[in-house]
Amino acid sequence: MKIKLRRDAFRNERKCSFSLDAKLASYLAASASVGTVLASDARAIVISNPTLQNVGINGVANIDFNSDGQTDFQIDHDRVDLTPQGGPVVDYLQLDKNDINGASPGENLLAFDPLTNFQSATFPAGSTTPNDQNNAAYFVSDDPMSGNGPVDYPAALVAGAEIGPNPTSAKHFDFQEGSNVYGKGKTGRMNRLIDEDHGQADVLLGGTPQANIQTPGNTPQFLGVQNQVRYLGVQMELNDSGHSNYGWIGIKITNEADATGQIVGYGYETDPGVAILAGTTGARAGDYNNDGKVNAADYVLWRSGGTLQNETATPGTVTAEDYTAWRLNFGGTPTSGSGLAGGAVPEPDSMLLSLVCCLGLVGSYLFRRIRGK
Repeated sequence: MKIKLRRDAFRNERKCSFSLDAKLASYLAASASVGTVLASDARAIVISNPTLQNVGINGVANIDFNSDGQTDFQIDHDRVDLTPQGGPVVDYLQLDKNDINGASPGENLLAFDPLTNFQSATFPAGSTTPNDQNNAAYFVSDDPMSGNGPVDYPAALVAGAEIGPNPTSAKHFDFQEGSNVYGKGKTGRMNRLIDEDHGQADVLLGGTPQANIQTPGNTPQFLGVQNQVRYLGVQMELNDSGHSNYGWIGIKITNEADATGQIVGYGYETDPGVAILAGTTGARAGDYNNDGKVNAADYVLWRSGGTLQNETATPGTVTAEDYTAWRLNFGGTPTSGSGLAGGAVPEPDSMLLSLVCCLGLVGSYLFRRIRGK
């Protein structure tokens, strides 16, 4: 009796395994080629990094959106002692797109981004192509580029705010840190999230006349939100691609008096010109290895009973419902800016040769599995 039960259980397991692997075969066969199957990349996805970074006195947090080893932006805290010149001790927190200025040893507090052949400096690029920092910018509340608004500090966005190229927000990206703000011959440092300086360092240390300090159109936007997460919207041209990508940096001010806090994560939309919502992480149901793709590798992980990330159906337990979530999102294109799959299954391709090739490979794979049972 026990032998019969074991035999029946074995047959049921093999039947279930064959059924699920056969389903995989049908989805792989719908792809155009083996290369498509292996890649199965959505055209536009959100890549995020949830690493918590503390930014203390004179500390920094580096933001590398595409993980190429090149810092794309830096959140930089500086404390400047102006008491020898008759001023106060000032703290500020700012967004940097190069490593030219700062209060740390070896950096020039008063330096501005140098332009060589109209190309602004970057952080060290290493072995990658340097970003085009001329197009690096932060999101502001008003409309300075069309002349309809004042020069602003960066906006402190709430979760879900749109960051991108629509006709309204496209005019709302700016980056002002220089001695000739909008050609007016004034010095401005509006790239600050919290600013106790307000030009005092340039006046007392650099000898800039007070009349030449640009007054911003608003107050620092990360004031008054201590211990609350707000998002900095950014625009960037990664690796001199010729196209703009959009992203967010999550910031929590933990000590407003010292202008210190935490970077709680960051993310960007990989498809150039596509908007992103502040705080969107890009996690997609079915992306069980969390590589930004819903593809055959996620099926293999599910099939082996491994630990599944981004599990929505039965968190903590590997079940047939997790297979359904993977199937619905396999090869799908995510909703614009959300990183969530649209539930589309790859359409069959008319290239018969590629289809036959896929079916042959899958058939061979299933035959080996059946024989191995």
